[in-house]
Amino acid sequence: MHSLRNLAVGKRLGLSFLLVSLLIVAAVGVGYWGLARQSDINARMDQLEQVKDDIQTFAYHVADVTGWQGLVVADAGVYGGKAATAPDSMNREGELESKKALFEAIDATHVEYLTEAERARFDKLRPAWEGFFVEDEKIMELLAQDTLQARTAALENINGGPSSEAWALGVEVSAELRASIDKRIAALEQEIADVESASESVLLGTLVVALLVAAVLSVLGTRSVVRPLGTVVAALGRLARGDLTVRLAMNRR
Repeated sequence: MHSLRNLAVGKRLGLSFLLVSLLIVAAVGVGYWGLARQSDINARMDQLEQVKDDIQTFAYHVADVTGWQGLVVADAGVYGGKAATAPDSMNREGELESKKALFEAIDATHVEYLTEAERARFDKLRPAWEGFFVEDEKIMELLAQDTLQARTAALENINGGPSSEAWALGVEVSAELRASIDKRIAALEQEIADVESASESVLLGTLVVALLVAAVLSVLGTRSVVRPLGTVVAALGRLARGDLTVRLAMNRR
């Protein structure tokens, strides 16, 4: 502090400006860091939202497939098994189109955004649905026989049989993937909140320090001007009263 008092007024003001400028630069740096972190997190969230949309898309096609399959079974009871299971029948054709769309959706999934564990789950998805459609072909063959025994076997395959098990596996894998993605999105949302909180705390702290430094330097700067002026005014007063022995012991500028 003694060394600071010995500095010239111009140097004190320059030092004050430098310190405040450094604090401003620090605040800007913290703000930039926070924005960069948030931008990176938002980019990762966009990737996960894309994967989530992919999962939702093939979940939609799964529902579509099972819906069409149910209509084919209903057609078999009304129009006969051969007519219902013919590839050009309306409901069977709809099921086959949904099957194609389902596998296209699986292939279009943005797997590059998955973790290693998620990718391991995802790799079970296609085999599960391939198994489902293997059983679906067996069901169609049974329905085409147009016998009570064959229709019963087809329904047993659908309700609690191999077809049901394959369907359940595919749905389970999709649900696990969705839950994992949701968990990662929630973690990123929390990370954004943490970054915002840290940035706000640092910026607030920097502002408080800047104000304190500015206040201290303002007081010191004011004193460095007012005190010498007071000394000069007092000396001039003595001179005005005829005291010619007045001397100013001032060595600062």
